[in-house]
This record gives sequence, C-alpha cells and structure tokens, in this order.
Amino acid sequence: MKLKYLLVSLFAFATLLTSCEDELVIPSLDEVKVDMSYIGFDADAGSKTIKLTATDAWNITNIPEWLTVSPTSGNAAPEGTTVTFSVGASDSDNASEVYINCAGKTQILTVKQVCGPQEIVLSTCKEVIENGVDGKIYWVEGQITSIVQTTYGNWYLNDGTGTLYIYGTLDAYGNTKNFLSLGLSVGDRVMVHGPRTTYGSTIELVDVTVDKITPSLIKAAVDEVEVPKEGGEFEVAVLYKGDGLEIEYDADWLSVKSMIKGADDSTRVAFVAQPNAGGDRVATISLTSATESASSTVQVTVAQIGAIIDATVAEFIAAAEDATQYRISGIITRDTGSDYGNIYIQDATGEVYIYGVLDADGKTKQWKNMGINEGDIVTLITPRGSYKGTPQGINATVDAHIPVVEATVGAFLTAAEDDTYYRLVGTAGDLSGAGKYGNFNISDETGEVYIYGLLSGWGGAKGQFQTLVAETGLKTGDLLTIVGKRTSYKGTPQVGSGFYVEHEAADAQ
Repeated sequence: MKLKYLLVSLFAFATLLTSCEDELVIPSLDEVKVDMSYIGFDADAGSKTIKLTATDAWNITNIPEWLTVSPTSGNAAPEGTTVTFSVGASDSDNASEVYINCAGKTQILTVKQVCGPQEIVLSTCKEVIENGVDGKIYWVEGQITSIVQTTYGNWYLNDGTGTLYIYGTLDAYGNTKNFLSLGLSVGDRVMVHGPRTTYGSTIELVDVTVDKITPSLIKAAVDEVEVPKEGGEFEVAVLYKGDGLEIEYDADWLSVKSMIKGADDSTRVAFVAQPNAGGDRVATISLTSATESASSTVQVTVAQIGAIIDATVAEFIAAAEDATQYRISGIITRDTGSDYGNIYIQDATGEVYIYGVLDADGKTKQWKNMGINEGDIVTLITPRGSYKGTPQGINATVDAHIPVVEATVGAFLTAAEDDTYYRLVGTAGDLSGAGKYGNFNISDETGEVYIYGLLSGWGGAKGQFQTLVAETGLKTGDLLTIVGKRTSYKGTPQVGSGFYVEHEAADAQ
C-alpha cells in the first residue's frame, strides 16, 4: 500500500478534539454501536466517555498500556451503557486502535493522545474503498465532483484513484446541518477526515471534518443539462481564473459551437447536441483551467432523452450497459421479498434479475404496496445495468401489469371466458400428437382441459412446440405449469394464449 504523509500542527487537531463533545450518531455494525469512533486527548491527563449499545455480551480488547478503559466488558445493552477512556499526562504522542467485540463482530475505535505536531496518513479513495475497515478514521484529499444535499453536506470526492461518497459534513465548530457555512463548491479541492461505513453496497465517510480547502480555479453555472431528443443548442456559463479554458467531452453527438466572453467575466460556451434516434444517453463535459502551479476541473453531465427500445429479455441481456431505456416483459418467476422489488422476470428468450422497481411516483421501497405478485406478468422500463458482470435491470418502472390467477383445472373449466390469465399445474397428457403448435391435454385431480397451442414462454413464437420439447425435455406424464386464458371451441372449454412456465419430470416426482 502506498502511503502519503502530511504534517499538520496541533492547532489543526483542535476542531477534532473539541468536536468530540458533541453527540454524534456514527453508523456502524448492527451488533454494536458507538456514538463516536475517534477519541482524542491532549498532553494532559484526562477522561472521556462514549455511549456503547450492544445486542449481546461484549468486551474491549487491544487496550494499550497508556490507556485505561472501564468497564472492559458487559452484558447486552440495548439501551446503551457508558464506557470511560482515561489517559495520564504524557510528553510523547500515543495512538492505538481499540476493539469492541460483540456477537462475532468488531467495532474499531481510534484513540490518540496528541502532544505535538501530528503525522497523518493520507489514504487514497481506492485504498479506503478496497482495503478500509468500517469504523476507522481515514484522511482523504480530492476534488468535489458533485454535491447531493446541502443541509447535512452529502457529496462526492474524487482523487483520481476512485470516488468516495461523503455522508454528512461538520462545520468549522463540529456542528451538523450547517454545510453551506463552509462555502464549498463543485470543483474545490478539499482534505477531510471521518469514519468509514458501509451502507448497502456504498462505501462512505460519515460526518467528516474539513481540514483544508483549495478553491477551484473554475466554476460552472450548472452541473447538469437535459437535452430533448430532437437535439439543439445549449449553453454553459463558466468563470475561470487560470491561464485558459480546456474543454473535453466523451460523446460524438456533441460539439462546441462558440465561446463568448461576457461583461461579467464569465465565458458562455455554446454546445450543439445531435438528434437522438436511439435510447437515452449521457455524456460528460470536462472544463479545465490551469496555472503553472495548479489545475482545476469541473464536469457537466449532459442527458438526452431518447426512444424507449422494445426488447426481449435475451436482447436486453446482450445490450450495452448505458442509460438507454428498454421495455421488457415477462412473468415474475421469483420475488426475493425485498421492499425494493428485487425480482426475476422471464420470457420465451430467457430470464433476468431486476434490481428495484419504482412506484408510479418514482418512489423506492414501495414494492409491497403495488399489488404485484410472483407469477404475475409485468412490462417494465429499465436501463441495462450489471452486478459483478451479470446483466440486470435497475430501478425499473412498471409500464403494464397483468395479474395471474392460480386455479385448479376444475375451477378453470367453470371460469368466465374473458381476458383473465390463469396459472394451471397439471399432468401432461399424450404429447405424441401435439404437433408443432402444442395441442394436448393436461389434468389434475379436479379435471382435464385441452390446450390449444402452447408457446415456449411469454412472448414466444407460434409453431415452436417441438423445439420447446427438445430444449426442456418435456414429456408425457410430467407435471407441467402453464399460464393461459379460458377460451372455448364449439362450447367446450380450452386453454388459449397459453405459454410454458416450467415442468417437473415424472420420474422426479
């Protein structure tokens, strides 16, 4: 691991030491939580307390000789218990990581006694993300690439090795919810420190302290632009202090038309976007200004709406991973039970995982209130994403929903003849005369019904039944699951618009 070292004075630690007096909630492990993960002392003797919450018996280990901790163990403390950390007077710096162990998990506390200038290890974003430990304090330095929320101070920091999400920023006095007082802007270069945590799959630094700010040499009036699918011109106003302005963009559908210096010292850069005949697309414009000793870059994201592309599941899986929106349809073969709506859908060409379904208002975690169930047929609009190389849909919206009713054969025979889809499970009859369309009977203990043509899956082509048999191994006597409508021929009920879902071999029952 490559380390970079910075020397800062004791004064630079003053905010860190005094901010320990405020009660901060540090997101950590479910089994054991603490209200601060950094405890700082100066050269004098002293004591400080933390509040520890634990779901099971706990103990504290790796306590150095210069530090006294009381108590060092205890029973479950769902309401919290107080732990005191004490040091004696010292004329040399001390530092250690103390471990709080509970239910097989370990929360790390950093304890330091600073008696003079303190040497800080500056980590890269990549090191924090790939090798970091939750609960440990990290110092990072990089550029603000995007500000998400300005009350608590949620933003992204990039140092060239990766991007870290900053969840919460303390002001100059260690207070929360005062981010705007810092005057930070996209493009500024900052050094911060704070504890690492993991929220879902996102690695974050939480409630960071800002140690150093280097204002950007360039500011852009906007950081996002939306362009209609017809294309057209748009402008980005820029203020820069460097010796010039360099413009780069990563899309061949964008071009620079003009650059005009305004009376207010701003430069208005005019861009042209070409019409979009495909799906949604996104480009990044990088604007850089530099001097002999420094360089600053801001980025503007350009999003252009496009047509929604109708695709089979197989076509969706084979598509490129970008912002293009696809309309895919299939039967829900599995609902994982998540509030987010993490489901699998399947059509005649394949199956794909959908990571999250939004409601009609675009809200997440509403899946269980949407009235959509495993076994139903849905049409979704979603971009093609991936997880560890496996294709998936992301934050899909529902374009259409067809409920599917589970029924016995007997109940199906007495049902009304309409557009309702039914899920039937029955024993496959003689398939020798099913032909290329798949005309045969299925039966259960309540009756028998004729299937007038069986597709290989939702959206499948007609006349491919023998291919289905060859690919799946379906044979007479197997337990077959299908979905179809209640239709009839000359007054006799039958299954119409039916499609294959799955089957269980007779010899496996």
